[in-house]
Amino acid sequence: MSIDRDLLSELKDIPDPAARVAARPPPAPVEAPAERSPTRPARERRVAGAILAGLAWILLLTWWEGFRDDIGSPRVALPLVLWAALSGLGLLLALVPRARGLPAGVRVLQALVAAVAVGFLAAAVVTSRVHDVLAPLMVHLECSAVALSMAIVPFALAALVLRRSFLSAPAWRGAAIGALCGIGAAIGIHSHCSLDEVVHVAFAHGVPIAAGALLGAAAGALRGRA
Repeated sequence: MSIDRDLLSELKDIPDPAARVAARPPPAPVEAPAERSPTRPARERRVAGAILAGLAWILLLTWWEGFRDDIGSPRVALPLVLWAALSGLGLLLALVPRARGLPAGVRVLQALVAAVAVGFLAAAVVTSRVHDVLAPLMVHLECSAVALSMAIVPFALAALVLRRSFLSAPAWRGAAIGALCGIGAAIGIHSHCSLDEVVHVAFAHGVPIAAGALLGAAAGALRGRA
């Protein structure tokens, strides 16, 4: 019995392995977010409203600037129809959940961004002309400024309603949405500007696509993850 008592007394000399953990200060309390996350139907309504508002903004600015006289000609109407179809299909791929409610994969988003850029440039090259004398730099800058002003409202609305809604690859999802906002603005400026020089159309009319993809990637990485 004395041996047992000696062994029990020696247990006090064994250091407590959890003593260092117990000495740590308690973690800071975590508060619930002040803003409630919207339900899926509410988010879908917000997205649909943002799309309609963005389209209305582009149409309003295009009407304000004035539609080009040859907008009904096949050389002008065909690329507009192609870009409109591309933007509509892109929105479905980027926003509509797939089977089991999962969003589109990274490869689909990467292909979508590439398709928007290639589709715009291909139609611009095929339907535009090569002029011997390029337009002045100020003309390019003015068209770029109008195109960016058409893109800024759809992009801002997308950043607002889609914040904290990307479960994965937020940068690529933001880039895809930004590029689609940009091609919407490209449709608007191409419906107004009648300058059909290929360099002008490809760069001055296409600048909102590149700007939207870059800004969308940054916004998605910073504020897009759920």
